[in-house]
Amino acid sequence: MGLVLALFSALMRELAYRPSKQNAQTGRASRLFMDRRGLSVTIVALMLAVLMISSTTASPGMNAMQSPGSEDGQPTAEHNTLYLFGNAQLSNCNSKFNNTNVESAEYGEDTQGGNGELNMKLTCRMEPTLDEDVILAVGEMIEMNFMLNLNGQWTNGQETCEGSCENLNVSLAKGGREVAIKEFDSLSDGENQVVWSLPVTEDLVNWNGSQESFTVEFRMVIKSQGSLFGLSDDEAVFGLFFTHPNNAPAYNATVTFPILNETAVEELTGGGGGDGDDDAGLLPGFTAIIGVGGLAAAALLRANEDEE
Repeated sequence: MGLVLALFSALMRELAYRPSKQNAQTGRASRLFMDRRGLSVTIVALMLAVLMISSTTASPGMNAMQSPGSEDGQPTAEHNTLYLFGNAQLSNCNSKFNNTNVESAEYGEDTQGGNGELNMKLTCRMEPTLDEDVILAVGEMIEMNFMLNLNGQWTNGQETCEGSCENLNVSLAKGGREVAIKEFDSLSDGENQVVWSLPVTEDLVNWNGSQESFTVEFRMVIKSQGSLFGLSDDEAVFGLFFTHPNNAPAYNATVTFPILNETAVEELTGGGGGDGDDDAGLLPGFTAIIGVGGLAAAALLRANEDEE
């Protein structure tokens, strides 16, 4: 940052303090030159201010191609996608910030036949648990993507659902504390792509590494219907495609978080400001704006003096 300001200062002196000679014939041309020079100074100042601000803010990492993840399964700004794994019976579901789990099935399913009810509750906890604090970028999006396979009846007021059925509910929790939940009421029999873009609010910014691991939970109550006249049962089915190399990208169960990088965290928390730094509480890059603005103003004032 200091180097950028030093270079900009030199540029301002070159533009603003370059001697200019005027006479009766060249006065008008000189004034026009000074006006254009002042405008150029202002534009350059604004462009450099924007560049300096953008270099200090976080890179959420919402890339078109997801990272395969960190070696230890822990989140970073670069490895910010949580991958879900589990077994074929849906008796186990776990997750980590690495897309490889040789013990995971491609797909897990639970069913209920006859005139029964499938009460589905699938909790996917992070393994290994979170071991360092994580800060998310407020206002950015947590992007969730799941592919489900469903069958049966789950909408109350329709067919045999008379109040005990339940639409799909997906929730995000910090450890055991639920912090966000969304109901999906437009699903149908067969494969359904479930997408949830969750804005990061104040309650979702800070994640304590000692007790607030990322947890995703699925809840749904589906009714089955017994066979009539020798026909097969209309089974209740809940199936989830896990992250697996045999699955197409759209079928992989993932949650991507806008995690702040180390530089952005230090600026947000004041970790790099030193003791008694008066600028520690300013927004990232705000000091740079003040410096650039001052230099630009000085250049313009000098330009006006030369014109007179």
